[in-house]
Amino acid sequence: MKINFPILDESLDLEDVPFLVLKSPELFSQIVQDLYHYGEEESSIQIFTKQYTDLTKQQLIMVTDILGFDINTTPVLKMVYEEFEDQLNDNPEEKNKLELTIEELMDILRVEMLENDLDLTLTPISIKELLKAFHVKISTTSSTIFEKMLEIIQITQYLKNKKMLVFVNATAYLNQQELRSLVEYASLNSVQLLCIERNSVEGFPYYEIDEDYFVITNK
Repeated sequence: MKINFPILDESLDLEDVPFLVLKSPELFSQIVQDLYHYGEEESSIQIFTKQYTDLTKQQLIMVTDILGFDINTTPVLKMVYEEFEDQLNDNPEEKNKLELTIEELMDILRVEMLENDLDLTLTPISIKELLKAFHVKISTTSSTIFEKMLEIIQITQYLKNKKMLVFVNATAYLNQQELRSLVEYASLNSVQLLCIERNSVEGFPYYEIDEDYFVITNK
């Protein structure tokens, strides 16, 4: 992945560079805001592959509040339900059993509805709607911020449509060894990770943009 925004003379190559340090509070605020609104008109950030294929808003996971972040957002769950249905499509026998069970439940409801004084109607339910009705969601078990960040990386790996994960202020929560483990874990799971930081990061590849908007590269 590459990233570009107005103050840059050329785009930054994010391959094997997980940290972008922004010393200017104004620039830090603007970049975080633009990433939050990535893909919308108010965002001036471009993220694209080396083949110049743009990253879409749906392919980005943006985590500004690591402690309060909930992976079970509506877009993520929609994707989970779609992938679950694809999984069932690869197992026609089990999918047929589930569809027959749904139809049996609807037949029971239809009979009971006839006994009701009101004129009730019944709308067929899809497998996705059934998953939503049963509150199917991703189970999370992390007990520390570090474990939660690892969990988010792991979940990102399994969401096929997600191509990039952005953490804001990750270094504020982790020590040097945890940071190293975080970066290594993302690499092992083939997750494109970018950490947006205010403070310098030693011992890792990084880009640093100083108060005068001069880019310092450490690879």
